[in-house]
This record gives sequence, structure tokens and C-alpha cells, in this order.
Amino acid sequence: MDFTIDGRSFDPDRTDQQVRLDTVEEWTIGNVGPLDHPFHLHVWPMQVMDVDGRRPEEPLWLDVVNVPAGGTVTVRIRFADFGGRTVYHCHILDHEDLGMMGTIVAG
Repeated sequence: MDFTIDGRSFDPDRTDQQVRLDTVEEWTIGNVGPLDHPFHLHVWPMQVMDVDGRRPEEPLWLDVVNVPAGGTVTVRIRFADFGGRTVYHCHILDHEDLGMMGTIVAG
């Protein structure tokens, strides 16, 4: 089993995502593997828009969202108040250590 994001293992010298401050983006996070992966984005909370196409009954804001095995989660993120470089990763630390992490730069 590969522990990657977008097919790539973590490289601290690579920028995986670049966003502009004071913008809002929706990300769809897919999981093709056989295990759930809790996705954590440092600095910015995520509003869960749907899990496998189902919307939450009421607004749901999280900093870790579970991405079910074989499923997808769509989140809305407001990139504000922090410019610079940080990371997102699987919150299972063994998975993160095996490469399931990426870098994001906001500016």
C-alpha cells in the first residue's frame, strides 16, 4: 500500500498546493485505498460540504475530517490570516511518517 497524496510521497522542498490569501476554495479529497484516512490541514479550519455526496444536516467546521475508504469529502476553506508555508497530512501519524503529507503556500 502506498502512503501518498496525489501519488507523491512527502518532499519538504516541494510545494504541492499554492493558494492566495483572502480567497475561498473547495477541495474534494478522494481516498482510493482500503483504509479511512483522517485529513488534517494546519492553520485553516475546513467546512465540510459533503461526504460521499451527502451534505451534513447543519454546518460542520473541522480541522480533521475523515475521508472514508473508497470515498470522497468536499471541504470549503477560507485562506485568511496566515501567509506562508505549512502542511496538510493524514492524521494517522504512521501514515504521515510514511509520506502521506504535502506542503501548501498561501500568499
